[in-house]
Amino acid sequence: MTPQFSGDDRPVKIAVIGGGIAGVSAAWKLRKLLGERANILIAEAYDRIGGKLKTVNFAYGPVDMGAEAFMGMRQDFVEIIKDVGLESELRTPSGLPSGLFIDGQLVDIPRATIMGIPADGSTVEHIVGSKAAQRINAERDGVPMTWAPGQDASVGQLVEARLGSAVVHRLVSPMLGGVYSSSAYDLGVRATLPQLASELDRRGADGGGFFLTDVVSDLLAERQQRSASGGGSPAPTFYSLACGYRGVVNALAQQADAEVLYNTGVEAIGRSSKGWYIEPIGDVDAVVIATPAPTASVLLQDMAVKASEALSSIELASSVVVGMRFASDVGIPQRSGVLLGSDAPTEAKAFTFSSRKWPHLAERGGAFVRASFGTLREPWYVEADDLALLAYAIDDLQTLTGERKKPEEFFVQRWWGGIPCYGPGYQDIVNAAYEEVRDIKGLALAGSMLNGVGVPSAAATGIAAAEEIVSEMGWG
Repeated sequence: MTPQFSGDDRPVKIAVIGGGIAGVSAAWKLRKLLGERANILIAEAYDRIGGKLKTVNFAYGPVDMGAEAFMGMRQDFVEIIKDVGLESELRTPSGLPSGLFIDGQLVDIPRATIMGIPADGSTVEHIVGSKAAQRINAERDGVPMTWAPGQDASVGQLVEARLGSAVVHRLVSPMLGGVYSSSAYDLGVRATLPQLASELDRRGADGGGFFLTDVVSDLLAERQQRSASGGGSPAPTFYSLACGYRGVVNALAQQADAEVLYNTGVEAIGRSSKGWYIEPIGDVDAVVIATPAPTASVLLQDMAVKASEALSSIELASSVVVGMRFASDVGIPQRSGVLLGSDAPTEAKAFTFSSRKWPHLAERGGAFVRASFGTLREPWYVEADDLALLAYAIDDLQTLTGERKKPEEFFVQRWWGGIPCYGPGYQDIVNAAYEEVRDIKGLALAGSMLNGVGVPSAAATGIAAAEEIVSEMGWG
């Protein structure tokens, strides 16, 4: 269907600020909605597009040094991949379990938890110890908890208060930290465990007391019921791409047929007689801001003061990934990876045994391992030099496996401010910013700051921003 435009028939000019997955998704969707009449620009501050996604060419093929997978339940992103012609690049994992390193041993991550929060001490006693397991089971003998619908709390504080600190340090923080690069004490329940927050809201609606272990028990039962009643072939838990995320980013940008302005840091945006003026680009009809929160805050400071202030309060966590290719897979555990708690005798917070996890990487021969360092409260790892980080990775791998291995090649990727810290009250902050910008015609927000962690979530914000622009400008 040909888009119908109001007003004169001149080409419309739209600027997308930020060339990450949200930005290129927005540009791609704008092209699909508007066709040839749209002049689409992507202003990227660096010399490549992709943002916090980066695929590196190793001797035996490409490997992602940022996010490496996405959840299979996100069929919206699967459809995007199919739409850009990359369905044949989708890959599924081997199914090997992840582990924890507890008291010098690799152990399986217990399945009967909600992101590390157990319903029964016996299921996690081998990880937290007998005393902590007894504390978990004793929760129902103590004072019930209360919860006001809509309230928020730190995940760490909530779990420690009800089940003890050992559960936080040995289970919840390692599992959340592997995703969010932050401790459970820095992360909010509503933003990181929305299913738990919803159940807490329901339980607390009448003002009565209840127990966290009962809440978790019910959620686990619901999960099991959904799995049993799914019918047919369930979607894979995770997908990866043989070409790496670079393939998707490039395909989206190419099909968007956008003019990409590399090394172009946008200094300011403001109103003009023609719509918007962007320094240093010039006049445009509409703008999509798809940048990290601090940059978006600066760009909005003159036109959306409340949104700017809200976004400026968001902290960003930094981290480092060290990718290593080995000639042999001898000594690499038969696991997809291992999460490391704060009491682990390592510098790394996690290892991904990539060639164990992904069969398409194993087919290349040898082994590929990724070591991850740094969290919100441990930013100094991004300042360490490459050889120091490599030494940490090799030493830690030996600690975990007993095998001293020397890589054939390695790559160090630093992610300064790689991910927002989704703390208590985070969603309220973001909603306030989004609502103010939504009411400004011709301006839209996108990015991982809006809908939570994960490549599909970020891409979805770009799609939504494009649809918002087209609708409010009367171009649909």
